[in-house]
Amino acid sequence: MKKILHLTIFLAVVAAVAGGALAFANDLTTPIIEKNQLAAEKESLKILYPEASDFKSVALKGDSKTIQKIFQVDDTTYIFKMQVAGYKDGTVFMVAINTEGDLLKYHAISNGDTSGIGTKVTEDAFKASLEGKKANEPLDTISGATVSSKPVVEGIHEAAAYVDEYLK
Repeated sequence: MKKILHLTIFLAVVAAVAGGALAFANDLTTPIIEKNQLAAEKESLKILYPEASDFKSVALKGDSKTIQKIFQVDDTTYIFKMQVAGYKDGTVFMVAINTEGDLLKYHAISNGDTSGIGTKVTEDAFKASLEGKKANEPLDTISGATVSSKPVVEGIHEAAAYVDEYLK
C-alpha cells in the first residue's frame, strides 16, 4: 500500500513538472510562431498584389467556419483568407473580390488532399478558370477532383456573399 502511494505521488510530481515545462515552452514559442505566420500571410498577400504597400486587416462580422481573415487592398477590393474542408486535409487559399462581385485573384496556399487529384486546386489551370468571373455566379469545379474543388468554390461564394452583406 505504501509503495502504491509513493508511486502515485511520484507520477503526480512528474506530470506536474512535464506540464509546467510544456507551458513554459508554449509561452516561449507562441510569439515566434505568430510572427512566422504573419510573415507567411504577408508573403501570400504580396503574391496577389505585389504593388500594394499595405494591407489593412478588416474585422470579421458574423460567424464563418471558412473565412479566417479579411484584408482590404483599396477602397473596393478585399482579400479573404479561407480554409475549407476537402477529401483529406482541405485547402487554405486567398481570394480577392471587389465590391462589384468580381473574382479578381486566387492563390492556393496549401492543400492536403490526394496528390495529383485534389491538389489540382493549387494549379494555374484552376486559377485561370476562376479569375475574371463573378464570384457569386456558378464557377467550374475540377472533374475528378470535385471533393477538393467544390469546397473552394463554395468558399468563394461565401466570400462573395460576405462582400454583398458587409462590405458594400
